[in-house]
Amino acid sequence: MKTSRANKGQFSVIAALLVSVILVTAVISTYTMVRHAPLQDSPKVLTAIGEMNADIKQILDFTVGYYGSILKVTGNSTYARGLTTSYLSSGLVNIARSHPEWNPSFELNSQKVSTRWFMPVSYSRGSINITYSLEALGIEGVIFTTSSALSVEMLNSSSPDIARINVTRDNSEPELGLNYENFWFYKYNYDDSTWELVNPNPTDVIISSNGTYTITIPSGVNQDAYSVQVEDDRGLIVSAFYSLESVVSASKIPHYTYTFDWDASGMLDIYQDLSTDNFAIEVLQNGTLKWLGQPLELTSNERPIPPVAIKAFHVNATIGGITQEVPFQVEDWASDYMVPLGLSSNQSIFNNNNMLVFLVNDTVDEITLWWDGDDEVIQTPYAWENKYFNDDVLTDPDNGQLSNGLLDLTVSIVDPFPFGDPEFRVTSTMGGSTCTAEFLRINNESPIFWADTAYVIYDGVVRDIFQQEPEYRDGAPGCPNFYAQVFLTLPANTPYYTYTARIIFVDSEQSRGILDLSAVQLAGLSGTLLTEDGTDGVYPLNSTSADLFYDGYPTGWDHHWSQISSGNSGAGLMFTNATNQNLYLFDSMAGNKTGALNVFSSGIEFNPVEDGLSHPVIGYTDALEVTWSGAVVTFNSEPIYTSSANEHVGLWVMVEYPPTVGVN
Repeated sequence: MKTSRANKGQFSVIAALLVSVILVTAVISTYTMVRHAPLQDSPKVLTAIGEMNADIKQILDFTVGYYGSILKVTGNSTYARGLTTSYLSSGLVNIARSHPEWNPSFELNSQKVSTRWFMPVSYSRGSINITYSLEALGIEGVIFTTSSALSVEMLNSSSPDIARINVTRDNSEPELGLNYENFWFYKYNYDDSTWELVNPNPTDVIISSNGTYTITIPSGVNQDAYSVQVEDDRGLIVSAFYSLESVVSASKIPHYTYTFDWDASGMLDIYQDLSTDNFAIEVLQNGTLKWLGQPLELTSNERPIPPVAIKAFHVNATIGGITQEVPFQVEDWASDYMVPLGLSSNQSIFNNNNMLVFLVNDTVDEITLWWDGDDEVIQTPYAWENKYFNDDVLTDPDNGQLSNGLLDLTVSIVDPFPFGDPEFRVTSTMGGSTCTAEFLRINNESPIFWADTAYVIYDGVVRDIFQQEPEYRDGAPGCPNFYAQVFLTLPANTPYYTYTARIIFVDSEQSRGILDLSAVQLAGLSGTLLTEDGTDGVYPLNSTSADLFYDGYPTGWDHHWSQISSGNSGAGLMFTNATNQNLYLFDSMAGNKTGALNVFSSGIEFNPVEDGLSHPVIGYTDALEVTWSGAVVTFNSEPIYTSSANEHVGLWVMVEYPPTVGVN
């Protein structure tokens, strides 16, 4: 039988197709057999690797969230990293225990967690590189790298009561799964000086497809500057900060700017001839700025300071259009800022026991408080480096020497010879001028000081702080059941140190009689006496008399300073209006004028109960806490007041007309 070439070719094609069908069928059959073979390990391997990778990713998510939770409470990134590493290790152990049939083992090649908080652009994120083996499955040396992140960007808003917040997660993917419960706004409670986290209303949250959330700001939250915490379903948390100035600036650096008005009275520039008018400004968590125990007047709403890590802060001063970083210090206090504890650790969170202190004078236009929210930030040396002080308090604590570059103090515990109880004295010297001060005499009994002086801060950044606890032999005569405290500060480059004398009267079953109460006594002075005795317009009326200077009871507060000087050398007291009013606190109890400045030829006394024999405070049993704050000034070139009839120059303006402050 013969076949044509055409038929032969057709057979070849058919044969090739048959072979192809057989091969394809064989491959499919083989794959099906492999896939369903009970002894085949490949699917188990793929499943195990996928599950292991997912478990490691979840542990990383938890780890980043855990790190943020620790930082939120402590602010200590070193401590948080140590605990986080332990937490991650424990997580890997738990993974191994949950799959004993695989006999897993892990080698951690690298791990990183980091945060950037209380910034207009903030995040929490972490990454891990790990090598693992599943020996029971014959798997060895699998290298797995993964990351976890939650990022928050505060956007500008056209409405002051609306927050616009863009939220992304891993690989910058929009986070679309959040609701009102995932957003917490920081609300400051002024009653107890704490931050509270509050959610917006459920209906006040609108989400866009790019991960931007439009949220009505909850009631009570400062709309000018606020912080918000975002938490996702993995437990990652991020705290971000908004103020218009911070969001629109190119640097995106969060900040508060304090603008100082040195001529708020509208009078002539009475600061222009001064060179030693340095103010030690205290900034509290609630946004208050204080000077000599009295809040400065703010021309705008105060801005509470967020719970930022203390190491993050910086302070810039703008003088004549030039801005540069300046020294400051953050301090720890207790009992509502009445008990100084020392400099704050840079590994802690700014809270209601902290105050931030910096120096200003009339050349300063603005102070900018700003912070870097990176958890790896290194504290600026402007917050810890001593540039001004030359102190020696360790060699002889009973005669401690403090020097701020302008004023020298000798802090002494003196035993009067041949008999007497130890007395606490502070002697200040500037050039040839010297002044000695004692504190808290009650019913003509000077206190006893058995304990050494506590030098809370020495060789400080912008000021030293020291304190003493007065005691009274068998209690002050006729005045039982009270406690007393004195703390003093020495700011850098000032001709003054400050004092705060504090008395805490407790409820008493025994009746008290106060015939004499002197908060501070200056001695060792000589020269011309000069005391403010009211004002004429904006300038002081001055008296050169040795006299008792009462107020205009029941109204009028006429005295803020007094000095004794020879030429431009001498010493005196200055105090603000708040303390001026506390000088007369007991007048209403006595039913007449009893509080007064007592100015005599060699000294000045600040006496809340001066005329106790004629107008005593008797029968008093209630609880009362009172403080008197002021400045002891020792000068050899720039007096509190220049006595020339045609001049009104002097440091008196610091207490009579302190600057007003705007906050942005």
